[in-house]
Amino acid sequence: MAGCGLAIFGLNAAANAQIAGEDGTDDDPIITDGELIVVTGTRLRGVVIGDIPVEQELDEQDIAAFGASSIEDLLEAVAPQTSSARGRGGGGRPIILLNGQRISGFREIRDLPPEAIERVQIFPEELALRYGFRPDQRVVNFILKPGFASITGEVEHGRSTQGGYSASEIEATLTRIGGNSRLNIDIENEPAKAIFESERGIVQTRPDDLDLFDNSEFRTLVGHSDTFEINANYSRTLSDSLRATLSGEYNSVDSVDLLGLPGINLTIPASSPFARSTADEALFRYLPGVGGALERDRSSRTAEAGLTVNGQFSEFRWAFTGNYSRAEVETRTDRAPDFAAQQTRIAAGDPALDPFAPELGQGLDFTRDYSRSVVQEADANFNIAGSPVDLPAGPLTVSLTTGFEWRAIDSRAVTRNVVTTGDLSRENAFTRANIDIPLTSRREAVFGAIGDLSINANIGYSELSDFGGLFEYGYGINWEPVEGLSFLASVIGEEAAPSVSQLGDPAIVTPAVSVFDFTNGTSVFVDRTTGGNPDLTAELRRDFKLGVNYAPGNSRRIRFIAEYIRNRSENVTSAFPLLTPEIEAAFPARVTRDGAGNLVAIDARPVNFAQTRSERIRYGFNLSGEIGRDEDSDRPRRGQRGSRRGGTERPGRQPQDSAQGTATETGQAAGGAGREQAAPRDPRSFLRRGVGGRWRLSLYHNWRFSETVLIRPGVPELDLLGGSVIAASSPVARHSAELEGGLFSNGIGLRVSAEYTGSGRIDGTGLPGSSDLFFGDLFTANARLFFNFDGRESLVEDVPFLRGSRLALRVDNIFGGVRRVTDQNGLVPLSYQPGYLDPRGRYIELSFRKRF
Repeated sequence: MAGCGLAIFGLNAAANAQIAGEDGTDDDPIITDGELIVVTGTRLRGVVIGDIPVEQELDEQDIAAFGASSIEDLLEAVAPQTSSARGRGGGGRPIILLNGQRISGFREIRDLPPEAIERVQIFPEELALRYGFRPDQRVVNFILKPGFASITGEVEHGRSTQGGYSASEIEATLTRIGGNSRLNIDIENEPAKAIFESERGIVQTRPDDLDLFDNSEFRTLVGHSDTFEINANYSRTLSDSLRATLSGEYNSVDSVDLLGLPGINLTIPASSPFARSTADEALFRYLPGVGGALERDRSSRTAEAGLTVNGQFSEFRWAFTGNYSRAEVETRTDRAPDFAAQQTRIAAGDPALDPFAPELGQGLDFTRDYSRSVVQEADANFNIAGSPVDLPAGPLTVSLTTGFEWRAIDSRAVTRNVVTTGDLSRENAFTRANIDIPLTSRREAVFGAIGDLSINANIGYSELSDFGGLFEYGYGINWEPVEGLSFLASVIGEEAAPSVSQLGDPAIVTPAVSVFDFTNGTSVFVDRTTGGNPDLTAELRRDFKLGVNYAPGNSRRIRFIAEYIRNRSENVTSAFPLLTPEIEAAFPARVTRDGAGNLVAIDARPVNFAQTRSERIRYGFNLSGEIGRDEDSDRPRRGQRGSRRGGTERPGRQPQDSAQGTATETGQAAGGAGREQAAPRDPRSFLRRGVGGRWRLSLYHNWRFSETVLIRPGVPELDLLGGSVIAASSPVARHSAELEGGLFSNGIGLRVSAEYTGSGRIDGTGLPGSSDLFFGDLFTANARLFFNFDGRESLVEDVPFLRGSRLALRVDNIFGGVRRVTDQNGLVPLSYQPGYLDPRGRYIELSFRKRF
């Protein structure tokens, strides 16, 4: 009996260790009083490589509380938790894993319904290295349910409360997960109406002197558009350790923007039979007689295809991904006809040409600029990761990625009958290696008093056909002194080339673009040139990051995160900055003024800055809880981080649901011997259904300490927090914040998100006529209220059609917030009218979704 008691004790100890975060990959030996007891456990499904701590984990109920319609919607809802502060700008979509494995692209899982997801795990940027990516984006791991099937339809319609704009969407999705395969097909169509300047009360920079026409009725703030998209992917298990996925997407977008009526400056001599005064008269007027408003038509057609193969070789997990895409974009822009002959005749007092006639200009045709670009991309990547050796503190982890990328741009543009063509391509062969070395470990009793400590390093090289060799490197340290508290410090450096688009996009001249001229303190219409710049040079970046992640008591309901980021970059490629006096002095050849000093044209193609520097911190918290019960609510769940390796696995040991049949989707038992049954659910879960709920709250604050740019040596450094600006049309705010929260109970859910951007300013020249601009702070809030009919059993019994249905009401920009911009006299410049800054304003949308 004593021996039996020892066996039971050993079994419980092993089971508890696994629930607390053991990978459960192997038979774990336990030695008790000299006896060896071997405990066999089941490996956690969908776990990731290594021991990087999970920052946040969502279970099925947490996911349902968001009321999302797809993984894309879900990612948008958790954006404050998944955005990265790394690099100069931060942000951007995180790296996506499916069941702990690489995918060929976001399209592979984008349209999967949230109901098919079992868990979502959010990891810091350092995990990206284990999968062969750069460590500048967070990682999100989606773990699917073992079996799922649905056909989903959704209809949406929304309108701006200010009128004019409306948009609709019809979407249908087919999803099948189970057996040895996964299938997902999504089709959607989204038309949207235009918003005219007249619908937002835009005051025109140049009104018609004759007051015949209101040009705001012929200019759009948001053009009419129509989008169609189909996305499909199919995944299948090929053997016990091999799985392949094919994916494809087609996207079509057509849009039309109205650029206003053509205008003309006339001089009417006093000798003209149409003269209205005894002196020569200068006149500006619009000419609708030439065919109405100027238009810009744009159409794009994009097709993509991808292949992913995941497998296992001995102690190593490997993945191959390949992609091809082709995007064709055509743009046609009307240009006003040449009125030189008519101007000459009117100036000469020609009695046959009435300058005040509404039909003036009739019979003259628009000329049309044209551009067409075809962008093709292809890539192939191979990644292998594993643990070749066990060290005293744990397994040493290595990851090697090698691949090839190809990108080509074929362009042709016709501007004022001048034809320019472009034929650029780039080939990039690269390799990247990462190593992670554990130094101390509480679990392995190796200097356990220190905690869990590991170091990592990575190095990479790329050979670009048009730029030569580029290096990248990085190193870091990961320290967890106690459970629930971890520190990450890392440095990354890399050389980066401008994109092929930044180098070779066709030059497009858009007439009548409204800009603010800081030199003269006025808003004007100019010709704006966009496109590529072949003279751009390579960029050198260097980032340092220090992060802390704290969950008191290793709680899954409360977590604090703080990050400090410092960036230093040289030869930075940037979009052309806002044309302040500082920028005009640095790039005089990019600006055209007439003899009177009026701004008439801007060449806004990309430029290189000599140097940028920035320092900032980002910190915040995630809180969540349960409504109606708190039993076991704060205990780490199976698969959640309860120790250093919680929710992660030893590299190379394939989880049962991954290469070995991907049990998340196939249900194959280890070794392929038969079908594994789904794990039994907690019997109390049925009793709790409909009586409990979830709440959550996350809040993050971004605080920029410094943000400077040196355009070129010999030019004063720009302080982006002190009145200088380089991008867009607004200054960099020192403070910003993001909030996301929600409640969900008994089928009724409310989701709220908000953003705050602090105030700022843009300095003028200080000369007469020049003006500083002052930007007020901005707070916007969005809400989504939804009702799941399945939460009301009596209702769906009376109306069976409502089973599996959801009704949702979404309100964007609830308070109609828009940033107020004023000059030094307290007046709003015409280029910063509220209608320009936020044409859509408050937007209300109603949607109905049903799963069959």
